[in-house]
Amino acid sequence: MVTASTIGMRIRTVRRHYGLRQEEFGKKIGISGNRISEIENNKGGTNASVLEELCRSFPVNHEWLLTGVGSMHKIDEKNDNQNELSKRLTMLESAIGRIIGTQGGDEHESPLVSVPLFSSAVPAGMPAVAAEEVENYMDFPRSWTGGRKNVYALKVSGDSMMDIGIMPGDTLLVESRETARDGQVVIASLNSEVTVKTLCISDGGNVSLAPENRKYRPIPVTPESDFRIMGVVVAALRQYR
Repeated sequence: MVTASTIGMRIRTVRRHYGLRQEEFGKKIGISGNRISEIENNKGGTNASVLEELCRSFPVNHEWLLTGVGSMHKIDEKNDNQNELSKRLTMLESAIGRIIGTQGGDEHESPLVSVPLFSSAVPAGMPAVAAEEVENYMDFPRSWTGGRKNVYALKVSGDSMMDIGIMPGDTLLVESRETARDGQVVIASLNSEVTVKTLCISDGGNVSLAPENRKYRPIPVTPESDFRIMGVVVAALRQYR
């Protein structure tokens, strides 16, 4: 299994695997060598059309390219069932983890961890876009963080995720990260609009942000979209008064 921590690093892995210089690689997918250098060094990001052209020009697994999960190369059809089962088990494990948290930890550590609560609410976002002010600090069970260090909290507005139990006014515990798997609940920026939705990646490589409420339709991520993953939801907390 080949993995890398960012899309830029994974693109570099593909280029080096095929023994191509940046200019040669860029020519094959329709961009300049200088742009390849920027992408590989995580400067300015990239868009869906570049990733789609890369997957058309090379036998690269689109899910690995987007998330770092799975094999770098496309799999044979005969292995589809096994990989589908593996994906479903991973999604189930993730869902269970959001409900009961990850057990374990140093017995001398405090059972609680203090997490910054940002003042802006996301439509049912990410503090870096809306407002970077820390409103307060909240104590969460340490087991909920699963040992993650880069976590924060924010509140939800709107009802687009209520079918999976994320209600208006809930507080989300979020791991700040740039990648996510199909089926995870993410904080995402799409064309400068920040939202919390379920990430969906189809077998054909199409990406969308799905609400968990039948009143709303999935939001497609087109090749022209300015799209970024900004965090993965770890847990939701609700207060009753």
